[in-house]
Amino acid sequence: MDESRSITEAEAIDNSATGVDGQDTSGTNSPPVQTPSVLQQVQQKTQRKRRRGQPPGWTIWLAGQAARSRGAVTHTLPIWLMGHRQQVLTVAISLAVHLAVAFVMALWALPPDTAERLFGLIVTRVDSDTEDLLQVIDIEEILQPDSIQDLDTNSNMKQLVSDLEENLTSDLTIDTQDRDFTLELEPTDAEMKVLYKQGEFGGRSEAGKQAALKKYGGTADSEKSVVSGLKWLKTIQQKNGSWSFAKQGRGAIPGRYRKTEVGATSLALLCFLGAGHTHVKEGPYRETVEHGLAFIGESATVTQGTADLRGDAEGNSGMYVQGLATICLSEAHALEHRDKKLTKLTEMAVRFIERAQNPVTGGWRYEPRDDTSDTSVVGWEVMALQSAKSGRIRVSSKSMRLTRDFLRTVQSDDGAQYSYIPDRGAKLSMTAVGLLCRMYLGWRNDNPSLQKGVKFLAGRGPHPNDIYYNYYATQVLHHWGGDLWKRWNQELREQLVRSQITEGPAAGSWRPTGPHSDVGGQLYQTTLSILTLEVYYRHLPIYQRLERGPTDPTATE
Repeated sequence: MDESRSITEAEAIDNSATGVDGQDTSGTNSPPVQTPSVLQQVQQKTQRKRRRGQPPGWTIWLAGQAARSRGAVTHTLPIWLMGHRQQVLTVAISLAVHLAVAFVMALWALPPDTAERLFGLIVTRVDSDTEDLLQVIDIEEILQPDSIQDLDTNSNMKQLVSDLEENLTSDLTIDTQDRDFTLELEPTDAEMKVLYKQGEFGGRSEAGKQAALKKYGGTADSEKSVVSGLKWLKTIQQKNGSWSFAKQGRGAIPGRYRKTEVGATSLALLCFLGAGHTHVKEGPYRETVEHGLAFIGESATVTQGTADLRGDAEGNSGMYVQGLATICLSEAHALEHRDKKLTKLTEMAVRFIERAQNPVTGGWRYEPRDDTSDTSVVGWEVMALQSAKSGRIRVSSKSMRLTRDFLRTVQSDDGAQYSYIPDRGAKLSMTAVGLLCRMYLGWRNDNPSLQKGVKFLAGRGPHPNDIYYNYYATQVLHHWGGDLWKRWNQELREQLVRSQITEGPAAGSWRPTGPHSDVGGQLYQTTLSILTLEVYYRHLPIYQRLERGPTDPTATE
C-alpha cells in the first residue's frame, strides 16, 4: 500500500513539474526543458515513416493527368475522329499535296547540276527483279499527248545520269583505242535502263550514248567521224553565230545559196544538238551552240503569236528553213527545258507551221498555205512537230490528222511507196520520207504496208551518192530494227566513214554529191552525213520488243 502510494505521488510530482505538454513548471528561474514524452516521440517517428513511404506530390499529379489523357485517347478521340473524319481526310490530302509541291519547288530552286544528280539517283535505281528491261514503249507513249503537262521531273532530256558514269565502263575511248562493238557486244541491263529512263532523247547523255552506240551498231570509227565533222563545222561558224552555204572555208566547195543563213545555221546546229551539246551544258561546243541559237532567235519575225524563222530564204527554201529551224529550237528546248525564252520561241515557231499548213490538201510547200503540197517539205514539217511534241510542246491534233490525209494522196501500193506530189509516180527518196512520217504519225510495225515499204527500202540498199535519201531511209531502218537494219547500217556506216575527208583544211567534211549538193555545197553534204552517223543515239527506236497499242484512236487507218 505504502509502496503504491509513493509511486503515485512521484508521478504526480513529475506531472506537476513538467506540465501537460512536457514543459518544466517547477520554477520560473530556470529555462523550460523541451523533452518530448515517449508517446510523442513514437508518434513523430511514425509520421516520418509515413512521409518517407509516400511518393512526391508531383508524381501523383502527373499520374492523374496521364490517366485522364489515356481516357481521352481511348474514348474521346475516336468519337471525335468519327464525327470529323471528312475534315481530317481533307487536311491530310492537302498536307501531302503541299509537301509534293514543296519538293518540286525545291528541285527547281536547286542548281541544275545538283537537281539533276538528285533526280538521276532517283530514276536510275536498279531493282532486284529481272523484268525485261527492253520492254519499252510505243511512240505514242514517248510523245507528249495533245494536252501539255509541264512536269520538270520528266524529261529525260539532259544528262540526268552523269554521276553513273563512274559505275559504267566506257567502251568508247575513241582518242586512245578503237573498239568494234557493232553487232556482237551488247550493253548491260543497267546501261539500257539508264538509256530508256531518259525518254526519246536519252541517247544524248554520255552514259546513254555509249549504250545506244553498242546496242544499235555504232563504232569507235563512226564516232570519230562525228567528232571530226563537228570540229570542222565549228571552224567555219561566222562571227555572228551563223553558218553560210556560200562561205565554207578553204578546201570546201560552196553552195549557190548566199542568203539562206538560217537554213545553213539550223543544219549545223542539229549536228551539235544530236550529239548532246547544248547552249547550257559545259563542253567544247557550248558557245558554238549558244551563238547559233541566238542568231536564229534574232532572225525570227514574231507576229500574232507565231515566229517566222525563214529569214532571207532564197528560191523555194522558205518552208524548208522554217521546218529545220523549228527542229533546232525544239531539240534545244527538249534538252534544256528550263530556258523559258526558248520555250516560248519554240511554241510560236510551231504555231507558224500549223497555220502555214494547207487546210485543204493537208500538206505544206514553199510558202505558207501554198496551193499545192509536196512530200519533201511535209517530211521536214512533220519532224519539226514530232520534235516539239517530244519536248512537251503542244501540237495540234488537227494538224496531224490533216497530214495523214495528205499522205494518202501521195501513197501507192497501199502506202508502201510515196510520190513527190499527188498523181505522180513513186520515188525512192519520197518513199523513205513518207514511211518515216507514217511511223511518227502512228503506224505500228504490224502494218502490212509499212512492212512492205521497209523491205522495199532495205532491198534497194544505201545509195552511193544521194545523202538525202540515205538520211531518211537510215532513220526508217533504224526504227524498224532487226536484221534489215544491221545489214543496212553496216554498209552505209562503212561508206560514210570511208568517204570523209581526213586531211587538209576541210578535214572532217564530205564532198558534195547528188541532189541539192549544188545549192548547199559541202556544208549540206557534211551535216546530213553527220546526222546519219548520229542515228544510233539521236532518237531512240520507235518500235520495241513488245509493242503496245496506240493511245491515239486516229493513229491507225
